[in-house]
Amino acid sequence: MDKKEYELLKAKFLKLVASVPLPLRGEIIAVVNNQTISWNAAYGEIKTNSDNAEVILNKLKKIGLL
Repeated sequence: MDKKEYELLKAKFLKLVASVPLPLRGEIIAVVNNQTISWNAAYGEIKTNSDNAEVILNKLKKIGLL
């Protein structure tokens, strides 16, 4: 994934997560390296551009959330 696509998916994710009700943000949305990722965890990973951020964004794109 190039930087432009990464930034586009990141922006889409940040817009999407803002519309997710607070009680649902603890729900699992992806599995990365055998670890479950909730909305809250994904937000933290993506906001800080961690090593898992790109993997999470790709998974969310693949399942149609982004």
